[in-house]
Amino acid sequence: MCRPAFRLITLCLLAFGFCINVSFGQRHDTGILGEGKPWQTPYHIQDSGVEGPTVLITGGIHGNEPAGYRAAEQIRHWPIVRGKLIVVPRVNRFGLDQNTRFIPNAEAEQQDLNRNFPIQPNAEGPRGEIALALWDFAVEHDPDWVIDLHEGFEFNLTHNPADGKKKSVGSSVIYCGGELDPIAERIVDAANETVTDPDRRFSLLRRGPVDTSFARACINCLGAEAMILETTFKDQPLSLRTRQHRAMASVLLQHIGVIDHDCRDILAPPKSNERLLVGCFDGPGTGSSRDHLWSVVDAADDMTLHHLGSADMTPEILKQFDVVVFPGGSGSKQAQAIGEEGRRAVREFVNSGGGYIGVCAGAYLCSSHYDWSLNLINASVFTGTREIPGQGSKQMWYRGGWADIDMEITAAGQAIFGDVNKRVTVRYSNGPIISRKDHPDLEDYRVLAWFRSENGLWEPQQGTMIDTPAIVSGGFGNGRVISVSPHPEYTEALHPIITGAIRWVADQARTRRVSVERRGLFDRASTNLVQPRGELVGVSIL
Repeated sequence: MCRPAFRLITLCLLAFGFCINVSFGQRHDTGILGEGKPWQTPYHIQDSGVEGPTVLITGGIHGNEPAGYRAAEQIRHWPIVRGKLIVVPRVNRFGLDQNTRFIPNAEAEQQDLNRNFPIQPNAEGPRGEIALALWDFAVEHDPDWVIDLHEGFEFNLTHNPADGKKKSVGSSVIYCGGELDPIAERIVDAANETVTDPDRRFSLLRRGPVDTSFARACINCLGAEAMILETTFKDQPLSLRTRQHRAMASVLLQHIGVIDHDCRDILAPPKSNERLLVGCFDGPGTGSSRDHLWSVVDAADDMTLHHLGSADMTPEILKQFDVVVFPGGSGSKQAQAIGEEGRRAVREFVNSGGGYIGVCAGAYLCSSHYDWSLNLINASVFTGTREIPGQGSKQMWYRGGWADIDMEITAAGQAIFGDVNKRVTVRYSNGPIISRKDHPDLEDYRVLAWFRSENGLWEPQQGTMIDTPAIVSGGFGNGRVISVSPHPEYTEALHPIITGAIRWVADQARTRRVSVERRGLFDRASTNLVQPRGELVGVSIL
């Protein structure tokens, strides 16, 4: 065999052997609960290969409690060091899809999934297909610990319902008091580290889960330790609630030795070229645009959405993502919410190869106009105060309420957005009217779409919007940025503008990642390629 061919085979075998060694002792399995049923839902099993406890985590048993399933999807990627971690993130998938607590179209007595499990070993079994499938799954895997992630509608500590109505268990840890008191107290302390309002602090509910709930059935019938970890969905962003779930779960999993360090800041799996990891800011300064953007990303089959708050604007967390999205609302309030350190972290993320999408307020934020701007796009904003006869001083950025605006997509935009007409009507609500700025450290932007009509309230605004850029793109360091002034996320036919923009800003990072991975693989393999006598060493074929 000639030496070049021998060298190539050696490299391939070494690469194969390397992949096997990395995963040796670990097993990751994914399956379907209720496979073939309309309500089927995935489960995930991570086996460390080291003796230890089996932990079952469930989310989304109630479909109007999204933080539980979002957090479970994050926790399932945590690096475990002993035992087994089993996660069923979206138990009541139909309910989650329709944002309803109950199982849609179920019989009346079976609608509340968390009231359909056995009370005692010899009592009536689970009621309904979903409860039966989850229960059989739990019996099969016989967990030592069960963590059920839920949300309440009010804060338990301060909720005082009138007329005998049920007191909410929001922001609490529900468990059977006694031996678990010390760890439960540590769990609550971790959750309360995220709380600034004393009225929203977490409580300990030592009475245990209610009868017929999944957690109580696991205690009574399987002999498992079980806790229900409750956040509160009232007036709190999803990013905070998922952080609270992660903080509580991290304390418990460390306590029983399944993980060996605090994992609350691990939101996403390692990056791959199969799915784009998209983080969307949902903190102060965001509005309804945020929810529509979530829906667009969730509907894309090559993207995974995560919700990011002010506390997540750190280099360690942002580097887990391919793209960050800042939605409509108030650019200045978003800038204030993430603070100077957060703005620096976002700039570092993009400069290192990450992608940035700014919509309306997020477009203001990424401009280079204000002292709070991120300075990612070389753009000035038409704004300032003008004196309007009979009206007083008026801000020029404000052009009134929602309006439908004509927009023309350029050839460059069509190449990015794909299946979108050249001339479209798009919703607009006071997004930035930009022009080029001579910023010495920024490249010129490229226009992806033009405004071809306008709205406004005051005479000085007339003629200032027509034929100005509606969507622009630019590079920043090793990363890419797209600034979107209007709101295509509100119009289904224009959703490809958002998904196309996300894919385009992510391409740079993915290209660099593939290059680095290939170079790293060659470097690892080349150290053991050929010894002086041409012997093949360091390779085992299993």
